Amino acid sequence: MSAAAFGYMLTLIPAGWLVDKVGIRWLLLVGEVIGGIFVASMFTVTTFTQGLVLMGLAGLGMGCLMPSTTKAVLEWFPLKERATAMGVKQTALNVGGIITATTLPAVALAVGWRYGFLGLGFIAVVIGVVSFVLYKPPPQDVNPVTAKPAVDSEAQVSVREIFRGREIWLVMFAGFFMAFVEFSAMAHFVLYSEEVLLLPVITAGFLLASLEGSGAFGRLLSGLVSDRLWHGKRKGLFILMSGITAAVGLVFVFLGPGSSLGVIVLLCLILGFAGIGWAGLYLTLVGEMAGKKLAGTVTGMAATITIIGSITGPPIFGHLVDITGSYRIAWQLLVLMAVIATALLVFVREGKRRM
Repeated sequence: MSAAAFGYMLTLIPAGWLVDKVGIRWLLLVGEVIGGIFVASMFTVTTFTQGLVLMGLAGLGMGCLMPSTTKAVLEWFPLKERATAMGVKQTALNVGGIITATTLPAVALAVGWRYGFLGLGFIAVVIGVVSFVLYKPPPQDVNPVTAKPAVDSEAQVSVREIFRGREIWLVMFAGFFMAFVEFSAMAHFVLYSEEVLLLPVITAGFLLASLEGSGAFGRLLSGLVSDRLWHGKRKGLFILMSGITAAVGLVFVFLGPGSSLGVIVLLCLILGFAGIGWAGLYLTLVGEMAGKKLAGTVTGMAATITIIGSITGPPIFGHLVDITGSYRIAWQLLVLMAVIATALLVFVREGKRRM
């Protein structure tokens, strides 16, 4: 998993640049085919090192998909539908995880784990080819927001100009801190539940599932609320979700043995909704700030920053637990990170959006 994530991270920025240059269809094809070929190649491995190399190479292909699919959503959906569509796209990650988690163990037991990788690789290649054939860009002469002839007001805007402004950096670093919190909490929640709350491992697993399921629902509902109730505004809801994450994290600082299981489940649902469900709003806001011409490049950069947060968070959290012998300071760090994310978002001027 780490090798795949590393390859994924390396590709995001160049893939974002490429999708702005050559188009969405080609990146969907290249990403799925490269990822699929190397995943299928796991059928042949004989050593763990070979597996690491192949999964790292598969990650290079996977990194093409986030910028291209994000740009497709931004191009096709108008302002008051965009965050909902982005939430559906991001929830697909959870759905894919559920499907593979429930089917691949059975495949492994029935015919061997190698065939699981072979099947996934084949499916990825087929999806890449089908995507290339069926995906069509929106009409270039029509603005999907107004249904009027589009004016190419962004043609002269460069990546350098976007990154010179503080707005995009404020949002991206808020994403870094929220990813730090999200992945730290998920990586350690089962151990925390067992060692601090003294819950059985099965119950701890149920709580983690509640956390992740609520996060998937949060991605959908937050997009819908942003589009329909908040009339396309993202910042206020993003601030609300990061603030809720900080508040619930503070409660976990003080929980201990004997805490009500019902209360713990409720807290998990709230933490998952806010602390995992923010990702769709984040990608939508970053893409809108970049504009259609540069959405791939900028969202690739934004995703790279959040991945760095997701990679660094869990080991730092775990190290704090190890050196202090307590989860309290580690949870306090997550609260601080969520508070910093909230503070950064307060200073964002949402009017700077280019889409």
